[in-house]
Amino acid sequence: MTVRVFVVILAVALMGTAAQAQDSGAPERSGPPDATVPCPSSDDCPVLTLDDVRRRVLATSPSARANRLEDDRAAAQVLSARGGFEPALVSGYAYKTRDGKDKLNVLRSGVNWPLNLPASPTLKFDYRRGLGSSIDPSVKTSRVGETRFGLSFAPLGGFRTDKSRAALDKARLAPRRADALQARKRNRLLLKASRAFWDWVKARQTLAVSRELLQLAERRRALVTKKARAGEIPAVDSIDAARTTASRQATLEKARRTAREKRIKLATFLWAEDGSPATFRYAPPALDMPAPVDTTRRADAVATAFARRPMLRVMDLKRQKTEIEQRLAQERLRPKVKLEAQAVSYTDSPLNISDVKVGFEVDQPFFSRSRRSEVEKTEIALRDLKLKQDIARRTVRADVKSALAALSQAHRRARSAQRNERLAEQLRRLEQRRFEQGQGTLFVLNKREQSLAKARKQFIAAQISTLKALATFQWATGTIADPYVDGERRAGSDFPRE
Repeated sequence: MTVRVFVVILAVALMGTAAQAQDSGAPERSGPPDATVPCPSSDDCPVLTLDDVRRRVLATSPSARANRLEDDRAAAQVLSARGGFEPALVSGYAYKTRDGKDKLNVLRSGVNWPLNLPASPTLKFDYRRGLGSSIDPSVKTSRVGETRFGLSFAPLGGFRTDKSRAALDKARLAPRRADALQARKRNRLLLKASRAFWDWVKARQTLAVSRELLQLAERRRALVTKKARAGEIPAVDSIDAARTTASRQATLEKARRTAREKRIKLATFLWAEDGSPATFRYAPPALDMPAPVDTTRRADAVATAFARRPMLRVMDLKRQKTEIEQRLAQERLRPKVKLEAQAVSYTDSPLNISDVKVGFEVDQPFFSRSRRSEVEKTEIALRDLKLKQDIARRTVRADVKSALAALSQAHRRARSAQRNERLAEQLRRLEQRRFEQGQGTLFVLNKREQSLAKARKQFIAAQISTLKALATFQWATGTIADPYVDGERRAGSDFPRE
């Protein structure tokens, strides 16, 4: 054995000893599991599924909780609008004396009750008593006072709507609008959480492939180093094995960093039931190919999207609200004539009617420029909404078609990647057999292993693309939240515990 070969073998031995010392000198973990590190294979961590993530997001996420406040806002709008038809108490009293005598002693108390009926009728009950030496003759009454029952209404306007009825009609649309807004925000939240989940699963699966590849290189490095020390193979093979191990170690560290980033991003969607950020120590699920979607039934998918997409429902409700505003603006163009009739009693008994009071009031601008302007504004708003609805329907149709095309392409890509992975595995096994029989080389075997790892990662990426495309298709048709809407508030009960 020459001096040069001896030096090379000694260097390889020292490298192997240093690497083993470094591995054995790694600090051991102690204490409770750290939520900032991934779940190691040695720990019995619960498997996190997409269904678990979606249910937890809808049950505990602050975004979902804030989304549910839309119901309270809608109820508040309805309550406020109904206040326009509540009875109102109108009372007042004025008293003034001079030289010990009543100069002014006026009492008035009554109730006005607007009714939700055409012509805007208002029931009125009024009691008045006006005494004193310096009182207005139109206010002066006997000591008993007078009682009035009456009704006021607008005969030329208010048959289709008025201000209070229009406000109530718009408020009644608020619960449906709240449901549509909640559905739109909920669907977007579920789509984002689904994509973050599959990105995390892809990173964890890729990390597992890189770890297996490194473990294989480490076992081969130990074997090759042992044979090189015994002089059975050239020392250069030991150096090549060490270099391959170092390269795969770098690949593994990159995969770990990617998995950590995707885990942190997914963790932003998961919260504890008390509203605090939840710990994240879960194992990824096994990847399964989703069932193929019948892409030929495109018309059915588009029809489902037209009926289910919250965006279209929000725009339709906005159109109905604008139509109510248009009817109100058209009603205001008519002359505002108010008629009033009252039965008057001057005795202690309100039913002893002895007089009738009638009157009318007209309020009509000469040119009605502002009112005609309101009508034109509402008509323009309706035309604008119709154009936006046409654009939205085309956008929804395009979303569905794009999602179907992406899903179909992802399925084809996954099948091709699966065949490629199987062929790469066969080549790797054959090359491993040739190497063990002394017919192959370490360089070619490493290439076969690298090709197999690449094929496996491509297959994982293709599966993830298919699953993400399925989530996008569910969002495009507005059905992504269907399994979770009824039990949204109970979604966290079956979630796997840490």
